Amino acid sequence: MRLLSYITNFGDPYLTSLLAGVVMLWLAATRAWRPLAAWTICFSVGILAVAASRIAHARWGVELPALNFAVISGHSMLASSVYPTTLGICATQAKPRTAVLAYLLGTACAMAISVSRVLMGVHSTAEVVTGWLLGTFIAGITCRLMNQSDVRSYSIRKFSTRDSTPFAALALALIVVCHGKVVAVSSWIDSNAPVVTQWSKVQADETR
Repeated sequence: MRLLSYITNFGDPYLTSLLAGVVMLWLAATRAWRPLAAWTICFSVGILAVAASRIAHARWGVELPALNFAVISGHSMLASSVYPTTLGICATQAKPRTAVLAYLLGTACAMAISVSRVLMGVHSTAEVVTGWLLGTFIAGITCRLMNQSDVRSYSIRKFSTRDSTPFAALALALIVVCHGKVVAVSSWIDSNAPVVTQWSKVQADETR
C-alpha cells in the first residue's frame, strides 16, 4: 500500500496543477500560441468536467451503476494530460522518434498512476479509464500542435527559450519538492457541493 500511495501522489493536484502552470508559462515564453490556446482551453475543460462529475454525484447522486461509474478520476485526468505534455516539451530538440518515446513514457507513467487509484480502491476502472482518456486527448492535441508550431526563440542570458533545458530543470525540481504533498480537492468539493449548487441557483434566479 505504501508503494501505491507513493505512485498515486504523482497525480495529486498539488503537483500536477503546478506542472500545468509551468507548461502554460513555457508555451507563452516560446510564443507557441496555438499549443498555448489548446492547452489552456482543453485543460480547463478537463478540470471542469472532473469537478462537474463530482458535484453531480455528491449533490444529486448521479452515476452509472452498470459501469460502476460515479465521478471522473481527477488524478488520472491530470496525470495523463500533464506528464506526456511535460516530457514532450523536454524532448522538443530531440529526434522525432525520441520525442514520440518521451510522450509514450509520460502516457505510461499516467497509466501507472491511474492503475494505482483502482488498486487503492479510490476509483473504479471505468472512472480512471475515462480520466486517462480525457487527459491523453488533451496532451495529444497540445503536443501535436507543438510539433506543427513555428516556435520562436530568443536568448535569456546563455539559454535560448527554444532550449527546453530550463523547463526540464524546473519541472524536475517541482516533482522533487512537491511530491508527497496533498491537497484535498475532492473532499472539499464533496463537502461543499450543496453550497456550490445553491449559489449557482441563486445567481440564475438573479439574472432572470
